[in-house]
Amino acid sequence: MLCITYILCGAEEMKAQSTSQLKKAWALADRQSQLLYEELQVLKKADSTLASPRTLSENNELVAVKRGDWTSGFYPGVLWYLYEKSGKRKWKELAGELTGGIEGEQYNGKTHDMGFKIFCSVGNGYRLTANAHYRDVIIQSAKTLATRFNPKVGCIRSWDHNSHRWDFPVIIDNMLNLELLFEATKLTGDSTYYHIAVSHANTTMKNHFRSDYSTYHVIDYNPVTGQIQHRNTHQGFSDESTWARGEAWALYGYTMCYRETGDPKYLEQAEKVAHWLFAHPRMPKDLIPYWDFDAPHIPNEPRDVSAATVIASGLLELSTFSNQGKEHLDRARTILSNLIDGYMSPKNKNKGFILLHSTGSKPSNSEVDKPLSYADYYFLEALLREENLRSGRTQSSLVRKDPEGKLIYFPDDKGNMVPDFSRVGYHQGDRPLPTVASIITLRSTADGTDQQMIQGAIDEIARKPLDKDGYRGTIMLKKGTYNIPGSLLIKSSGIVLRGEGDAEGETLLRATGKQQRSLLKISGDGNYVEDQGKGHVVQSIYIPVGSKYVVVDDGRDFQKGASVLLSYELNAAWIKAVKMDQIIAREGTKQWTTKEYKLKFERVIAAISGDTLFLDNPVVMAIDPQFGKVSVVPFKFPGRIQEVGVENLRFESEFANETDENHGWIAVELDKVENAWVRNITARYFGYAAVSLGAFAKQTSVINSKCLDPKSQITGGRRYSFNNNGQLNLFTQLYTTEGRHDYVTGARTLGPNVFSLSTATNTHADIGPHHRWAVGTLYDQITTDGEINVQDRGNWGSGHGWAGVTQVLWNCKVRGATVQRPWASGQNFAIGVRGEKIPGRFKDRPMGFWENQNKKMRIESLYEQQLNDRLNK
Repeated sequence: MLCITYILCGAEEMKAQSTSQLKKAWALADRQSQLLYEELQVLKKADSTLASPRTLSENNELVAVKRGDWTSGFYPGVLWYLYEKSGKRKWKELAGELTGGIEGEQYNGKTHDMGFKIFCSVGNGYRLTANAHYRDVIIQSAKTLATRFNPKVGCIRSWDHNSHRWDFPVIIDNMLNLELLFEATKLTGDSTYYHIAVSHANTTMKNHFRSDYSTYHVIDYNPVTGQIQHRNTHQGFSDESTWARGEAWALYGYTMCYRETGDPKYLEQAEKVAHWLFAHPRMPKDLIPYWDFDAPHIPNEPRDVSAATVIASGLLELSTFSNQGKEHLDRARTILSNLIDGYMSPKNKNKGFILLHSTGSKPSNSEVDKPLSYADYYFLEALLREENLRSGRTQSSLVRKDPEGKLIYFPDDKGNMVPDFSRVGYHQGDRPLPTVASIITLRSTADGTDQQMIQGAIDEIARKPLDKDGYRGTIMLKKGTYNIPGSLLIKSSGIVLRGEGDAEGETLLRATGKQQRSLLKISGDGNYVEDQGKGHVVQSIYIPVGSKYVVVDDGRDFQKGASVLLSYELNAAWIKAVKMDQIIAREGTKQWTTKEYKLKFERVIAAISGDTLFLDNPVVMAIDPQFGKVSVVPFKFPGRIQEVGVENLRFESEFANETDENHGWIAVELDKVENAWVRNITARYFGYAAVSLGAFAKQTSVINSKCLDPKSQITGGRRYSFNNNGQLNLFTQLYTTEGRHDYVTGARTLGPNVFSLSTATNTHADIGPHHRWAVGTLYDQITTDGEINVQDRGNWGSGHGWAGVTQVLWNCKVRGATVQRPWASGQNFAIGVRGEKIPGRFKDRPMGFWENQNKKMRIESLYEQQLNDRLNK
C-alpha cells in the first residue's frame, strides 16, 4: 500500500513516476531476473532441492531456499509478472519451470504460508495461462490451508514453531493468505473457503489493531477457548511498536478482502490503516518506511523497501475503491518513483535482485539492508497495477487476453465458460462477403411496373445454373425510385439484389399501398429431414457451456463433416426448476410446457474420437441429465437456399400518419436460408423491422445497415428493428432510431448469435432476448440511450418468462441494464457494462454475473477478438 508522506519537518513531497522511469524499471527487472535465474542454477547444481532465491548473505552471496520456505513462491511470481508485461515466451517457460518446483507444497499442512508460496506462483500462472493443472493445485492448496483453521478462535493458525512461546499464534502477515481461499471458492463453488477467510479477516480486525489502527504482529490465542493470551511481536522492535511490514500487510490484506467480498467494513479498515501510515510523523520524506515506526534510533535505522512495495501495490488497488482514490494513487506513484530513482540495484549486480535496502528481521539481525525476493515481487505487481490504471482498461476474470495477445477462458466450478461466438454469420466468418458479378441491370419505370420488372429478373436469374461458387448472378438496380405495391420474392440460391447506394437519392425500393407485408422476402421451403435411425443419445454426463464436444452412446454412425441437430428434449423437471409452471396468471397467460421445449441446435461434426463427437460450435446450454434427454441426429434441409445477398439499397414505406399500421411492415425478411447477407441498406418508416430473420435462417450476416423512424403504434409486436429468430447469425455495425426492441431475439432462438458494434437512439423499450428462453447471444459493444435487459419477464405477453440464458453483454453502453440469472440451467453476464444496474421487473430474481461495471475493457469487441484468434491460429 502507499500513502501520503508527512516528512519529519511536517512538509509533504509528491512525485509521480514518469514513463521513462517505468521503462527503466522494467528493463532492469528483465536483465536482473535473467541473472538471478542463472545464479540460482549454479546453486542448484550443488543442491537440487533448492527451489527459489530469497536474499543475499552477509558476504553478498546468493541465498536460495527449498520449496517449504515461505518465500519460495515470490521469484516464480516475478517471472510470471515479466511474462505478463513482455509477452516473451521465455519468461513463461522459466516461470513454469520454477513454479513446478514448488507445487508439492500444496500438501504441506504445517504452514500457513500457502498463499505466499502457491498463490504468488501457481495463482499467477493460472491467471495468465488458464492451465487446468494450476487450477487443481490452487484448490488442493486451499484444502490444505483450511485444515489450519480453528473455528473456536476464528482464525487460521500461523506458526507451529516456538510452541514454548505461543499456543495458537496468528500473525498479521496471514491476511495475505486469504486470497487463496477466496479464489478456491470461485473455482469450486464451495463457500467453506470463503467463510474461513471472512472469519479470519473479522477476527484479525477485532484483535490485531490498536485504537489508532496500528497493528500488533502476533496474537496468541487459547485454541480451546478462543481467548487472547498475548499480544506481542516477533519481527518488530517491541510488543507495542508498529512493525512497518505488518502495517503494510494490513493495508494490502483488507483492500483485497474488500475486493473479494464487497463488505464496506474492510474498505474502511484499509482506509484507516492508510491514514495512520501517512499521518505518522516518522514516515520518511520519500515514503520508504523504516523497518519499525518505533525503532529507537530513527533516522539512523534501516529502511524496509519490502514494506514500501507492499504499501504501493495495496494503495494502487485501494485507489480504485476509495473516495480518496487520487490521494492514494499519488502516494503510490511517489513511492514507485522514489524506489526507481533511489533503491534499485545497479545492472548486473547483487546476483540479480531488483531492489535493495529491505529488512527481513531486525531483531534477529537477519536480512538487514538486503535485497529480498518479496520486495521484488510486490514492486513488479505495483508496476503492473500502475500501468493498468494508466491504460484505463481492465480485463475480465472469465475471458481475457494472455500476455501473448490470445484469449484464454476460465471455467466456473462446473466447467461452464463464456462460449466462442466467432463461428457466426456468412460461412461462419471464414469467408469475406463476396462481390457477385452483375447479370441484369434495371432502371426504374414510370408506368408502375417496377415490382413485375424486378420479380421477372429474379425469376430469370433463378433459372440459370449455379456457378462453381454457388452463385447465379446479381441484379443491379440503378439509382432511382422503384415502387413496390406487394412483395418481392427470392426463392432460389445464388441470387444477389444490389443497388447503387442506400443514401437518399440513390436506389430506393418503396413499399406503396396499404398492406402490411415484407417488401423483400427471401426463403426456401421445407423443414429438417432428420435421420432418426442414425441418431444417438448423449451420455448422461454433465457437459458444460462452452464445450465443443458431446459423448454419445455409439459414435460409429457419424461422419466428420456431417450436419447434425443437438436436440434437447427438456422435461417437466426443467420447467419446474426454472419455475415457468408458476407464472402469475393474467388473461391469456400460458404456463410453459415440455412440448414447446424441444430445442434443436444446428452443428457440424468437426472430428470424431470413439464415442466423442467434436462440434464446430460450442454447447451454449449445459447438457444436464436431470433436465431431459439430449440426442445427436443427422439431418438435411434440402429446401433451404444459400448464397443470397441484398446490398446497397434503401427501403422506405408509405404511411398515412405516425401510428399507421396498414403499410410496409418488414423491409427484408429471410427464412430457410443459409450463408446469406444483407449489407449497406437503410430501411425507413417500416412498422416492424429493417431485417427480420426467421427460425430457419442460419449463418446470415447483417452488416452496416440502418432502421430509421418506424411508423406504428408504440406497443407490443412493433418496432423490432433488427430481429433474429435463427441460428449462427451475425448483426454488426447497425444503427436504429425510434425502435422498441432494436436488437432482439424471439422465443427459443438458439445460438450462438451475435449483435455487435451497433447503436440505438430514441428507444421506446429494451434491447435483448425478448421471451421464452433464447439461448447463447452475445451483445457486443452495443450503445443505447435505453436499456438492455435479460430477465424474467413474468406474465408479460402470454407468459414471456425467462427471456434467455447464456446471454453475454460485453462492453455495452446503456442508460440502464438488468441482467439476472435463471433459477436453473445457466447464467447471464454483464461484463464491462457502462451504465446503471437496474433491478428489473422482479427484484427477487438471482443476479447474473456482473463484472467491471462502468469500466473500459481491454478487449473492446469480444466477437472480433474471438474471430481474430480463430482465423490467426
